[in-house]
Amino acid sequence: MTSAQDFGLRKIESYMQKRASTDRRMGSAWMIVPILPVVVGALLAVAVVGLLISAIPRLQSPDTGSQAQVIAGIFAIYGVTILSFFAIMLIGAFAIYYFLDRRNRHFKRQHMLFAAISYYFQSKTGVISENVGKLAQLAEDSVFEENDRPAGLWAILYVFVNPIIGLIVAYSLTQELRQHEERQLAYQTTLVSAIEEAGFGRPSLATSRTHNKDPMVYLIITAITAGLFWIYWFHTLLRDYNEHFEDQARLEDQILSSLKPSVTCKNCGGSVPSGARFCPLCGTSLPSP
Repeated sequence: MTSAQDFGLRKIESYMQKRASTDRRMGSAWMIVPILPVVVGALLAVAVVGLLISAIPRLQSPDTGSQAQVIAGIFAIYGVTILSFFAIMLIGAFAIYYFLDRRNRHFKRQHMLFAAISYYFQSKTGVISENVGKLAQLAEDSVFEENDRPAGLWAILYVFVNPIIGLIVAYSLTQELRQHEERQLAYQTTLVSAIEEAGFGRPSLATSRTHNKDPMVYLIITAITAGLFWIYWFHTLLRDYNEHFEDQARLEDQILSSLKPSVTCKNCGGSVPSGARFCPLCGTSLPSP
C-alpha cells in the first residue's frame, strides 16, 4: 500500500470515528416536547372549570373577601398559563435546535467521508474510472443539495415568531431524510461496483432501512387532528433519524472492512478488518490472532 493510499484510509477511518459527536441519538425522553402542551392544557382546563364552579356561589355572596379570592384565582391561572406557554416554547426550541444541529453534523460528516473514499480509489488505481467518477459526482450533488440549516435561527423563530415553525422544520427534516437515503442508496450501489473494480472483490453491504414518509400527508393529518398527530410525527423524527444513524454506522464499518480486508469469515465469506474479533457482516466470533 502506497503512502497516498494509507493516508486515504486514515482519512476514511477518522471521519468514521467522528460518528460519536455527529450522529447523536435522541432518546424517548424527548417525547415530552409534543406531550407536555397536551398535559399542561388539560390541567389548565380542569383548573379553569374548577375555578368557575367555585366562583359562582362566591360571586353571589356579599362578602367582598370571597370575590377577591375569585379574582386572585383568575390572575393566578393566567400567570401560570403565560409561564407554561414560554416554558413549553423554550423546550420545543431546544428540540428544534438539536434536531437540525445533528442533521447538519451528520450530513457534513458524510460529505467529507464520501470525498475521502473517492480520494482513496483515485490514489489506488491512479485513474478516475467511470464508477469512481460517479462516486465523486454523487458526493458533489450531496454537498449541493444538503446545505446546512441554521439551527439557532430556526430555534429563535420558533420561540419569538410562531410555533408553526416547528411544523415547517418537521416537514423539512422528513423530506430531507427521504432524499438523503435515496442518494445514499445510489452511492452504495455505485460503491459496490467501484470496490469490485479496484480488486477487493464484491463486498456484501447490508441493506439500510428506508423512511419514505410523505411530509405533506403528515402535515394535512396534523391539521385535521388539530395538532394531535404532531405527537406521532415527532416520534417518527426521533426514531427514523436514530435508525438511519445506526444503519449508516453498520454500513460504514462494512465499507472499511471491504477496503482493507485481512481475514475471510468462514461463516459468510465476508472480509474482516485486521484485529477484529467478530465479523461485521454476520457477527461470527473469529479466532484470536
